[in-house]
Amino acid sequence: MRALAAMFALLASAPAVAQGAPLALGVDELLRWAPDGPTADPGQVARVPLAQRFRVAPIGRNRAIDPQVRVLYAPDGMNVLGGQPTAGARFNGYTFSHWPQIDLFAWFAGTADRGINLPARGWVEAAHRNGVPVIGTVFFAPVAWGGSPNTVASFLRRDARGHFPAATQLVRIARHYRFDGWFVNAETDGADGQAMIDFMAELRAIAPPTMTIHWYDALLPDGRVVWQNALTHANLRFLQDGARRTADAMFLNYDWTRQGLIDGATLAERSGRSRHDLFIGADLWPARNAQPAFRNTAWLDALRERPGGRALGSIALFAPHFGYDFPGDARTPRFSNFDHDPRDVARFYDAERRLFAGDTRNMADPARIGWTGVSSLAPTHGIVPTLPFTTSFNTGHGRIDAREGKVVGGAWHDMARQDVLPTWQFATIGNRPAVTDYDFDRPFDGGSSLRIAPDGSGSRTSVPLYALRLPRTVRITAVSRGGTGYALRVGNHMRALPVSTEWQATSWCVRAPTAEARVSLNIGRAAHQPINIGRITIEAGCGD
Repeated sequence: MRALAAMFALLASAPAVAQGAPLALGVDELLRWAPDGPTADPGQVARVPLAQRFRVAPIGRNRAIDPQVRVLYAPDGMNVLGGQPTAGARFNGYTFSHWPQIDLFAWFAGTADRGINLPARGWVEAAHRNGVPVIGTVFFAPVAWGGSPNTVASFLRRDARGHFPAATQLVRIARHYRFDGWFVNAETDGADGQAMIDFMAELRAIAPPTMTIHWYDALLPDGRVVWQNALTHANLRFLQDGARRTADAMFLNYDWTRQGLIDGATLAERSGRSRHDLFIGADLWPARNAQPAFRNTAWLDALRERPGGRALGSIALFAPHFGYDFPGDARTPRFSNFDHDPRDVARFYDAERRLFAGDTRNMADPARIGWTGVSSLAPTHGIVPTLPFTTSFNTGHGRIDAREGKVVGGAWHDMARQDVLPTWQFATIGNRPAVTDYDFDRPFDGGSSLRIAPDGSGSRTSVPLYALRLPRTVRITAVSRGGTGYALRVGNHMRALPVSTEWQATSWCVRAPTAEARVSLNIGRAAHQPINIGRITIEAGCGD
């Protein structure tokens, strides 16, 4: 990607993964890879299956979504941001929490000599627990950054029968580690474009239907790298080559225009493909000029055919980790210093929340002007949980480590431990403001609990937490500590939570609606002190 010079330099200087087999492979290592070989790591095999999800009804005023839009999330340089294969003793490592607002997580990474990049197990398990597939990256660097047509040619070698061993190996690796497909990003000028089309078609043909294969708008069939910034007749064959499906989706470069997107949507549909197979790139890194976070607020509206209308494609969010480590510049101050200062965690989470919920930080009440948030266009997803379902609102790191309300350790980071996180982070519905945040000082199990505090006058407010599909009869157990005036609502059933200065469990049975059971916290007029929710458990049936 043309905007990635800083990322290439970062990755080139990054240390190799210190433990286990590498997450990044060269072409020769790819072709030699075997499950029992030196570059394989049994500890990296994901153990969490992909959870089932469903699209939830919009909440509050947030009703102008296009239900067909999908969101791809691609932090820039995941081998640096998330490449540790095991748990670490550092609170302020990178995390992500807004899984219900995205559809796919791309492990975007790569250098000129190691272009095959595998997602770390912890991230795959966190994503799968929240119902989101994760795809690895095949990256061929620009010539200016050490890329070579010879490297691409080695990758595109055919066997005696004319097949591509690299395609077989990619499928084999994804199956072995149990992640969900590949993003192919070929930016090496002079590579064999026609052979790459054949490779993509073969990869798509031999990959299971549950795997997804994405292509990035760069290389053309004639071997030139010319970013089209739309689906055009020049790059169409990398998505659909006549009757051959060469990719499930295309990630469009960032210098798009509305007319180009309109023409591309038309071309996709004339070619038998959905316009939503086109993921329109948004480069959010504030130092660049395409769609810098919160400085360019118009690009999201520009994706619609008309105000409030359907979208011209899906969305690819590139470099959305700006809230973690963007250093700031003359145009945009730092959003947080969390990569260096663990005390700055609230601003880190606020930047991510603002990206999805908009300037109001409330998905139920999107901003009318300014940044309206990705969730104002794209749908939100609920979970069909395997029961018993338990969440302690654990985001995958902590200042301290807790078990059953007792401190058992210090600072830690392990995405594999992240829970299923709330569906809306954090909406409020009603006429009384409330502040909802992860509380890293009072975890019940893991590194964080959920803290809700009234913030002003008013009668009642609801904080919607989860959208779930449940069996008809379930038992709910909530562990909480805090003041009076709070109740947990599941569907149409509500139970007051006790007043307590210590963690206390409350359990009751409900008959849940089968279509969508919303779990919400109701804040009554009598609530003045905050409450912490340390755990919610839902079990099938209601026997003693």
